[in-house]
Amino acid sequence: MTRATKLNPVIEMAGRETDKAMQDLVQANNVLDQERHQLNDLLRYREEYLQQFRQGDALQMSARKAIDLRNFLAQLDQAIRLQQSQVERCFVQTQKQQQRWLEARNKQRSIESLKDRYQNEAEQRQQKLEQRLADEHTAMLWARRHK
Repeated sequence: MTRATKLNPVIEMAGRETDKAMQDLVQANNVLDQERHQLNDLLRYREEYLQQFRQGDALQMSARKAIDLRNFLAQLDQAIRLQQSQVERCFVQTQKQQQRWLEARNKQRSIESLKDRYQNEAEQRQQKLEQRLADEHTAMLWARRHK
């Protein structure tokens, strides 16, 4: 078994790690997209709610309704802030997953490069051996003919 073939299991394992890191990255991206979508929904809902309020007659609104509206908007703003924090956390997690995938991919490529180098070195040794044997054979034939 050559040094290059001994690396095959290591390359397979690195490939599995790279694939797993890619799956995790895709999952993190999906979660980030969902969280961003939810944030956009909250922002859109707030804007639509305010738009409906602006279309109504503010002078005819009772004090109780105004307090309820203010409380509702405060809760909605709190939900938006929490969702923005969640989006930021998901973004950071996605960046970490991307870094993990890059590291795994670079590790796999490094091992594959090492295997290629080992294979090239083995091929060069084989070619030198074949050349030396051919030279020895030629030298023996020449020596026999000139005796």
